[in-house]
Amino acid sequence: MNIEIANRLVSLRKANHLSQEELAAKIGISRQAVSKWERAEACPDTDNLILLANLYKISLDELLKTDEPVEAKNEEEEKKEEDKEENKEENKEEKNTISKFRKMIISFPYPLFVTLVYFILVWGFHLWKTGWIVFLTIPLFYWVRKNVRNW
Repeated sequence: MNIEIANRLVSLRKANHLSQEELAAKIGISRQAVSKWERAEACPDTDNLILLANLYKISLDELLKTDEPVEAKNEEEEKKEEDKEENKEENKEEKNTISKFRKMIISFPYPLFVTLVYFILVWGFHLWKTGWIVFLTIPLFYWVRKNVRNW
């Protein structure tokens, strides 16, 4: 709550010669609630604002008017909206990157890659007897690609 409005609530209450307890009793709330409003720690809800305006015989505009420029709030809202749009664009770029990765995985010639690895193992490291195990990863690759939805 704005401190200016809180000060206005205090001055209106005092101008009408009411204590916090008397005001609270007339509105039907606790004295602590009035105290919090006047210290700008809490805001009265709409119903209580209407009751206060009626009690003090002023309009809601008079009760809630502040010197804060409206444009400043609009600029803040515009900045928030721009930030949201930037986040959306970043998310789109991220999704496009993920989509490209998925397409690459789907179209990747894994059996050809495994054959190449096999020949490297056989010719480079002389693993004639155990090198064939890499071919067992081919069905595993296709199973993972089919069953993992997050790719």
